[in-house]
Amino acid sequence: MDQRQIFLRDVLTVLFKRKAFILVFIAVVFGVVLAGNYVWPPTYESVAKVRLIRGRTTSQPDPTVVHTEAGTLMMQLSREDVYSEIDLIYANDVLANVVDQLDLGSAMQRGTGPVQLTLRGIRELEYALRLKQRPDPRQRAIDALEEALEVKADDKKYVLEIRCRLGDAELARDVLVALLEAYRQKHVTVFDQPGSAAFFEEQVARVTRELAEAQQHLEAFRGEHQVVSLEAEKELLLSQYTEARKLLLQLTESQEAAQQAAAGKTDQALIATLSGKTENTVVTELQLRLLELLLERNRITENLGPKHPQVVAILNEIDRAADRLSEAIEATRATTQAKITDLQRRIEELNKLEGELEDLRRVVDTTADTLVYYTEKREEAIVADAMRDKQISSIRVVENPAVAVNPVSPRKLVNLLIALVVGVVGGIALAFFLEYLDHGLKTPEDVEYYLKVPPLASFFRAGRHQPLDMGEAQRLSTMIDAVQAGAPNQLIEVTSAVSGEQAGPVAAALAKARAENPEWRVLYIDFAPHRAEGAPPKGLTDLVAGQADLEETLGQDDDLYVLSRGNAECPGYLWESRGMQAVLSELRQRFDRIVLHTSPVRSSGDAINAARYADGVVVVVKADETRREVVNRALDVLRSAKGRILGAVLTDRKQTIPGMVYRRI
Repeated sequence: MDQRQIFLRDVLTVLFKRKAFILVFIAVVFGVVLAGNYVWPPTYESVAKVRLIRGRTTSQPDPTVVHTEAGTLMMQLSREDVYSEIDLIYANDVLANVVDQLDLGSAMQRGTGPVQLTLRGIRELEYALRLKQRPDPRQRAIDALEEALEVKADDKKYVLEIRCRLGDAELARDVLVALLEAYRQKHVTVFDQPGSAAFFEEQVARVTRELAEAQQHLEAFRGEHQVVSLEAEKELLLSQYTEARKLLLQLTESQEAAQQAAAGKTDQALIATLSGKTENTVVTELQLRLLELLLERNRITENLGPKHPQVVAILNEIDRAADRLSEAIEATRATTQAKITDLQRRIEELNKLEGELEDLRRVVDTTADTLVYYTEKREEAIVADAMRDKQISSIRVVENPAVAVNPVSPRKLVNLLIALVVGVVGGIALAFFLEYLDHGLKTPEDVEYYLKVPPLASFFRAGRHQPLDMGEAQRLSTMIDAVQAGAPNQLIEVTSAVSGEQAGPVAAALAKARAENPEWRVLYIDFAPHRAEGAPPKGLTDLVAGQADLEETLGQDDDLYVLSRGNAECPGYLWESRGMQAVLSELRQRFDRIVLHTSPVRSSGDAINAARYADGVVVVVKADETRREVVNRALDVLRSAKGRILGAVLTDRKQTIPGMVYRRI
């Protein structure tokens, strides 16, 4: 079932209701941490800082080699270089050197920090379960030393911060001192390459010879092919090739113009073609001569007519001029085509020469770069050999380890603050979790949400042997009249799901509240095994059995008439008898209001049988005790018996929130 909406009053109710539990939980957590601060052994930390110097002893190829202004070879360390130094510190042989030097085989077994003890406990469990093989004491000391160390890198400043945490402050300092020396020796050993200077010297000599040979081949090639400037020559040939191709295009256009002139055509395109200038002067002069004849023909034809002898003579002259132009075009085309062929051949030769020359240049450049590289490496190797001979490494200790004065753990004040926070948060969380697990009905809102019936009233817990609040009883009577508006409410049954819900006191209080009306005759029938106050020994069962009359069974408590169950049990068949119907009918005639209290639904069948005769049923629930599932089952049983459920009444409610706070929310 989903939870109903939570309000501030509900939250405060939980907090005040379980305040004792929350306070005890806080006190327990705080007390455990307080005791742990004094029981847990202290852990001391020693710190050392190491700076990685650029230009470390290495002769391996590295593209990060740069030149300083002074010409010294330096190296830019990458992030990978920095973290590789951390791997050297954690190297097994480095840690083994420290363990052997300080004889840490037994000292490292005394772990003091919570992390070390926890990890050791896990390892011991793995050894006990045979998940891992138990190492020898020396290896165990190495593993414990690795756990006690912590290395952080600042790859921007090239600084390594090494921390060692142990239970002995002096031992932590001694471990770092020995570790720094072992790390320095390891660093020199790793980057030491004896004989590398001689190797690079040989490579420099070899590459120098190869560079001289490559330069000789390049010069010989240039002299053999008389190469001065391939680019300029190639550019000139391309220019000539372009002009020749342009001339061929012009010749083609001139040839078409000559054919059109011979055919007698004269238009603007033809005139534009013949008047254009070509790259060949002979063709250009012949085009202009043909153009003059065409213009002369047009002029004479307009004046003399097409059959005049002068016109005919000019036409013959035009034919001869067109033939001469065609002949000149063909001759020029042949010459130009041959020139283009020769140019193409020469360009191809130049391209081949250019490729061979570029290959020779590339060999020279590559060899020169290789020579520079091996020269630099030779210088680095010389420096590395000198540093090796002097036992100099490229690491510098910028902060020496010192003996710690105060322990780093346990941090007592921080632990107490954390314990206080955890206690408060944990206590509140557990309080709400317990409240979530509690399925009791606590407020009228719970009644309405979980039982789906109206909350008619709620009685707060009173002192022992004290009557219920009559003001709330009056409210209960009013709520019943409001719920039963327009329907008969003469006979009201008051029952509960289980015993101990205070259904009897609620029924008696309801009856007394109704009896305060002077116009009503009110009867209270107490069908519980005990006898109601003021009731005669004989009761309802005696009336039904005909063993007494009404006057003998009725008692009176002030203005309230009281009737008990009687001395005998009331079996189920008796409820269905005509005598029961007659008695109840007579009681309805004599009394204006009747309040019937029956035993709990789960204790006997009286509540179920009485529900058939009642105008409404009121179910009493003890707050914070009866589970809502139990009450719902009782309501379902009453509904199956055709009983009309008017609502529920909460009893024994606890005022957990102080009145001053409650009034403001």
